[in-house]
Amino acid sequence: MKPHRVAFVGLGRVADVHYAALQAAGPRARLAAVCDVRAEAVEQRKQQWGVPGFTSFEELLRSVEVDAVCLFLPHDVHLEFVTLASRFKKPIFLEKPIAISVEEAQRINGVCRDAGVRLMVAHNGLFHPAFERMVALVRAGLIGRPLFAQARSTQWLDFRPWDFRLSSRKTGGGAWMDCAGHLVYRLREVFGEVADVSGMTGNLVRAEMEGEDFASAVLRYESGAMAQITVSYGLKLPGYEHDWPQGCEQSLLISGDRGAVEYAICPHPSLRLFSEVEGGRSPALQGWIVQETPEPFEFSFVRQLAHFLDCLDSGEEARVTGGDAIETLKVLRALYDKLSDAGGAGEAI
Repeated sequence: MKPHRVAFVGLGRVADVHYAALQAAGPRARLAAVCDVRAEAVEQRKQQWGVPGFTSFEELLRSVEVDAVCLFLPHDVHLEFVTLASRFKKPIFLEKPIAISVEEAQRINGVCRDAGVRLMVAHNGLFHPAFERMVALVRAGLIGRPLFAQARSTQWLDFRPWDFRLSSRKTGGGAWMDCAGHLVYRLREVFGEVADVSGMTGNLVRAEMEGEDFASAVLRYESGAMAQITVSYGLKLPGYEHDWPQGCEQSLLISGDRGAVEYAICPHPSLRLFSEVEGGRSPALQGWIVQETPEPFEFSFVRQLAHFLDCLDSGEEARVTGGDAIETLKVLRALYDKLSDAGGAGEAI
C-alpha cells in the first residue's frame, strides 16, 4: 500500500511529538507538507523535515496532494481550518479540545458530517496500554463499585513568546481549558457522563497568562460517583526547567468500595492496584500490587496515530468522534459557566 500523505498544520511543541509518532508508523505514512502562520517556524521545519512549507493552509491544499491533515492549532481557529479541510474533502486529525465553545464544536461536527469527511479528535491518553489496563481492572470489578477519583495534572509550562496559551481568547480560557480535558475524557471511560461541575480557578503566579494558571473542580456523575480534578501551569516540580513532559506530573487515583487503582500518567507511567476482591486480592491486604508498565508516556501518541491510519485504511469511525469530544468540552465549559454565574473566576461554587 502507498503511504498516507499527511500534512501538519501548526508547528508548536506538540508537532514534534506527533512527528515522532509519524516516524514510528514507518512506511504506512509520510509527512507531505507543513504549515504555520509563523514564517520562521515553517522555514525551520522545511529544513529539519525536508518537506514543502506554507504560511497559508489553502495554498498548501491547492499545491500538495495530501491524504489527511493534522491540525495542531490555537483552539479558536479550529472551526475555520476544519471547514477549509472539509471543503477539500480531507480527513482531519484535530488536537483537543475540539473548539472553544460547544456551539462551535457542534458546527465542526456538522461541517464534517455534511462533507462526508472523517474527523478524529486527539485524546491521546485513551490509547496508552497502561490506561487500558486500568480501565480493564475497574470493569473486572477488582475495586468494587467505583466511587471517587482524584486526578491531577500539574506543571510549570515553559511558554514561548508566540504560545497561544498566553491568550485567553485563543485558548478559550486557561490551564483548565487547555489541560483538564485529558483527565475529563479518561474519567468518562470509568464513570460515564457528568451530571454537575463545581469549582474555582485563579491566576496565582503566571502573570503572563490572561487565563487561569490554577483550577480545581469537583465533578458529580450520573452514577452518583464523584471526582476531584486539579490542574496547574504554575507549579514547579523536579525537572520543571526542562521541556514538557519533564516536570509535569499527571495521575489518576480511582477508589471503589473494595479497593483502589492508581495510574501515574506522566512523565513515567506506572500502575498499581489494591484489591480485596477474590482473584485480584492484595497479599494479606498489606499493600499495592504493582502492574508492569513498560511503555513510555509518548507511546500513547504512537498508538493514537496508528489508529487514525487504521481508520483511513478501513473507513471505520474513529474511537474519538466529534460527539465524544463535545461531551468532554461540555464539562470544561460547565466550570466556566458556573463561575461566570457566580460573578467571578476566583469564586468558589
